[in-house]
Amino acid sequence: MYDSPCRMVFEMLLDSFGITGTLFVCLVFLLIIMAMFMVLKSGGVVSSKRDSILIVGPMGSGKTALFYRLVLGEKRDAPKTVTSQAPNEDTFQPGKEGRRLKLVDLPGHDSQWPAALDRVQDAVGVIFLMDSSKPQFNVAGQKLFDMLCDPSVKNNKIPFIIACNKTDLPDANEVEKIEEELINDLRDRSEMKDTIEDTEGNVIQKTLVDGTGTADMFEFEQSPCPVEVVKVSLHKKDIGPVLKFCENLVR
Repeated sequence: MYDSPCRMVFEMLLDSFGITGTLFVCLVFLLIIMAMFMVLKSGGVVSSKRDSILIVGPMGSGKTALFYRLVLGEKRDAPKTVTSQAPNEDTFQPGKEGRRLKLVDLPGHDSQWPAALDRVQDAVGVIFLMDSSKPQFNVAGQKLFDMLCDPSVKNNKIPFIIACNKTDLPDANEVEKIEEELINDLRDRSEMKDTIEDTEGNVIQKTLVDGTGTADMFEFEQSPCPVEVVKVSLHKKDIGPVLKFCENLVR
C-alpha cells in the first residue's frame, strides 16, 4: 500500500528538523498536558482556588489582635500586639464544622498596601477593621474604595464585613455615623475618576456602581459585592458578628 501524499510530506518535515518518531510522541504528549493545565487554570481549579480570609484596615485598628483572637479562640489569651510590618498567616476553621481557611492579617501601612491588594484574588471574604474612636475616614475610605473597585472583588462578589472595633470606649463613634461617613467618602472618590487595570491588563475607570446607579447616590446595597457594617469590641471579646461572617463563608 502506498503512503498518502500528506503522510509523506509530514515525514519529510520531521526528517528536515531531525525529529524522530519517539520525540514527536513526547512533544505531542507535552502539548496535551500543557493544554489541560491551561483549561483547568482558566476554570479556577489550579492554584487559583480562593481559600483566604483577609483582615485589612487602617493602622492601629486592632487587626493583629483580631487575627490572634480568631486563630487561638476565646478560651486562650491572645498575646499583646504591635503594629505589624509583615503579614501574619495561619489556618483557621470557622465554627465546629467546615473546611479550614487561611487567615491573613495584612499590615495597614500605605507602603504595603499594593502588596495587600494583590492578595484579594485569593480571598473568599474580607474583614475590614476600623477603630471606632479614631476612624481615620480618609485612610479607611481610600483602602475600602481600592478593594471594592478591584476586578477580582467584583467578578467573584467577595463579601465584606466592616467591623467597627473599640465600641466600648467612651469616645467611640456610633456605627451608623461611621457607615454614613464611609459612604460619603466613597461617593467623593467615585467622582475623581481614578483608573485601575482589569484582569486582562486593560486600564479602566474605578467605579462602584457599574451602571446600577450614580456615584453621588451610592449606598452599600449597590456595592458590587455584599457589604455589612457591624460593631465589635476586642477588649470585651465581643466579636460575634465577625465569627458569624466567617462561618457563613464555609457553608
